[in-house]
Amino acid sequence: MLNQPPSAWPFLPQGGEMGALTRAFDWARSPVGPPEQWPQSLRTTVSMILASRFPTFLWWGPELIQFYNDAYRPSLGGEGGKHPAALGRPGVQTWPETWPIIKPLIDQVLRGEESTWSEDQLIPMERNGHLEDVYWTFSYSPVRDDQDQIAGVLVICQETTQQVVRQRELTLSEQWFRHVFEQAPVGVALFSGPHYVITLANQRVLAYWDRPSDQVVDKPLFEALPETRGQGLESLLQGVYQTGNRFVAKEMPITLTRQGQSALTYTDFVCEPVRDREQAITGILVVCTEVTEQVQQRHVIATANEELAIFNEELMASYEAMAAANGQLREVNGQLNRSNESLQQFAYVASHDLQEPLRKIQAFGALLQDQYSSQLGEAADYVQRMQVAAARLSRLTHDLLSFSRISTQQDSQELTPLNKVIDLVLTDLELQIGEAQADIEVNLLPSVLGDARQLGQLFQNLLSNALKFRCSATRPLITIRSTRIASTTLPGRVKPVRVAKFYYRIDVTDNGIGFDQDYAERIFQVFQRLHGKSSAYGGTGIGLAICEKVAANHGGAITATSQPGQGATFSVYLPI
Repeated sequence: MLNQPPSAWPFLPQGGEMGALTRAFDWARSPVGPPEQWPQSLRTTVSMILASRFPTFLWWGPELIQFYNDAYRPSLGGEGGKHPAALGRPGVQTWPETWPIIKPLIDQVLRGEESTWSEDQLIPMERNGHLEDVYWTFSYSPVRDDQDQIAGVLVICQETTQQVVRQRELTLSEQWFRHVFEQAPVGVALFSGPHYVITLANQRVLAYWDRPSDQVVDKPLFEALPETRGQGLESLLQGVYQTGNRFVAKEMPITLTRQGQSALTYTDFVCEPVRDREQAITGILVVCTEVTEQVQQRHVIATANEELAIFNEELMASYEAMAAANGQLREVNGQLNRSNESLQQFAYVASHDLQEPLRKIQAFGALLQDQYSSQLGEAADYVQRMQVAAARLSRLTHDLLSFSRISTQQDSQELTPLNKVIDLVLTDLELQIGEAQADIEVNLLPSVLGDARQLGQLFQNLLSNALKFRCSATRPLITIRSTRIASTTLPGRVKPVRVAKFYYRIDVTDNGIGFDQDYAERIFQVFQRLHGKSSAYGGTGIGLAICEKVAANHGGAITATSQPGQGATFSVYLPI
C-alpha cells in the first residue's frame, strides 16, 4: 500500500482537505524519500498515525522529519498557519519558537532514556499570526527502525489550553467566592451531608460560635457545637432537606458556650438548600445574624412600657383621690419644710454647738490628766474612760455629719479622672501608709462623670479600711484596678441605681484579715461593725455606709467579696 503514491493510499480520504495535504508535498524531495522507499517501521508508524483519531505526531531520522495526522491539524492554526508546510519538514525549521523546549525531550528519548510524559505543559506556539501560550498533555515514546534501533520519536498529545484556561477561571472564581465569603457582613457557614458537616465557616460565624476554625471545620455540627443539640436547629435543617425549601427563623433562642460559660443568644437564621447538577440537595448554606442585644433592649423597653402602662392605669385610677389629697399634701409639705428647718438646725448644733462642748470635755480631761494625775488616785481611770468616750463621740458626730451630707446627690457633676482622685487620697493617707509599710498598686483608671469630693471620700474609706484590717504577720498590699463590663454580665446581686449598657468595675483588693462572706451585705449598713468597740480595730460603723451612698449617688453599686484570712475585694460599679 505505501509503495503507491500518497494520493492512492486507501486510509487517506480522496479529495477534500486531506487530499490537498497529500498532493501539496513532494515526497520525492523529502530527506526520507517517497513512501515506497521508507523502511517498514516508518510505514507502519505513519499508517498508525494517519489512521488514529487522536492527535499524533512523529519525528523521524537524523533530520527529525515531521509526520502528523488530521486530528493534530487544528493545533497548527489551520490553513495559513504551520499547516500544511509542517508536513515532511525538519522540526527545527517548523518550530523555532518552541524547539528549545521540545528538542531536549526528543533527545532524551533518542538516547534511550525513559519516555517522557507531562500534563498541562506550557509550550508557546506561533499560530494565527502571533505567539500563543498553548498547554499540552503529551507522551514522548521511542520508535525503532527495521534494525531495532531508535530512529524516531512518537508524540501522542492533546491540547488542553481551553481546559487550563477554564481551570484558572474556576480557581479565580473560587478565590473571589472565598474573598466575598470571608468579607460577608453576616455569619455564613456551609453544612454538608446528613450529619451537617461544617465544610466552610467565615470569621463572623466563628466569632458567633466563639470557636477557632480548627475546632469546627470538617466536623459534624453537633460534634463541634454539642451544646446546640436539642435547641431546634435539627428541625430547622431537617426541614430544608425534606422539603427542598428555604427555611427562615427569626430571633431563635440558642444557648452557646462562650468563654467557658453558657450564654443565651438570639439569632436570625436563613437556611438555603445547596444542590448538585442533578438538583439533589447536598448541603445547606446557613446565614446567621446575632440579634441578642436588640432583643434584650426590646425586652427592657417592653418591660418598661408594661410597667408604664400599669402605672398610668393606677395613676388614672387614683386621680380623684390625689385631687382630694392635695390639701393634705400642702399640709404635709408645710410639715416637711418645718422638718427640713429642724434638720438644718440639728446640723448646725451637731457641727458647732455639740462639737464645742466635746472639745471642752476633752480639753479639761487632758488638763486633769496632765496636772492632777497624782491627786486623782482611782479617779484617773474614770478620767481616761471619759476621754476615750468623748473622742469616740467626736468621731461619731463627725462621721454622722459626713453621712448626712453624702446622703444627697452630688454637689457637682463633671468628668473626673479617678487616678487624680486616688493620688489626692494617697496624699491624705500618707502617714497611715507609712506606719503600716503598705504597698499600694494603682493601675490606669478611667474618668467618670461625678463628684470628685464624694468619690474621694469613697476611696479614702476603702483604703483606710484596708490599712486598718491588715494582717500583722504580712506586709500590706493593696491593688486598685479597673475593668469595663457589659450590663449583661453583671453579677445577680449587683443592682446599680442607673441602667446602662456598660459599667466600670473598680476593684480595691487587700491581703488583710478578711471577713465571713455571710456579712457582705450587712457591713454597708449604718453602725454595723464586725468587731466590738473594745477590739483593736476602731471605728464608728459609718465609713462603708458612706461608700454605699456615694456609689448610689453616682448611679452605681458596691459589693464586697472575702474569706477570713484571705483578704477582701470591694468592687465599685459605676455606669459609663
